[in-house]
Amino acid sequence: MRRGDWSPTVRPPRLGGNQRVGVFASRSTHRPNPIGMSVVELIDIKHNGGRLLLYLNGVDLLDGTPVLDIKPYVPYADSLPEARAGFAATAPEPALAVEFSAEAEAVCVVCRGELPQLRSFIEQMLRLDPRPAYRDDSAGERTYGVQVFDCNVRWRVYGTTVRVIAIERLTE
Repeated sequence: MRRGDWSPTVRPPRLGGNQRVGVFASRSTHRPNPIGMSVVELIDIKHNGGRLLLYLNGVDLLDGTPVLDIKPYVPYADSLPEARAGFAATAPEPALAVEFSAEAEAVCVVCRGELPQLRSFIEQMLRLDPRPAYRDDSAGERTYGVQVFDCNVRWRVYGTTVRVIAIERLTE
């Protein structure tokens, strides 16, 4: 996203894609500042050839995203037990069955050593139907896509079934 294209409101798919809310009232990636902040669990620290590797759990970022700063967990400042959810108070229920084409399944098998969670992650994500709710295209006429790790994933929806039609590696 170019900085000049930023808008203070977004249309979250969780609200059906029709209702506009402020970008800071959503978890949208379209923010004026590309730096995010998450409370995470530090699992391990390793040194590898002059590089410091942090192993984190509960992160809200993609693999390869740089961690710019870490701070200690402070319960009185970081814990929010009285917090309440806004427009997405409950997790969505999985609505769709997911199947993989032979070609997509083959990519998952090839990637198993490097990305063992690829197939499971794609399936979990697509079961929740990430399409905008205002679009009615259950006849499989539209191809959707998303980047998962370093893969370009393409799928179509046929009734209540998602069919992953292609997974292409973006890097070799």
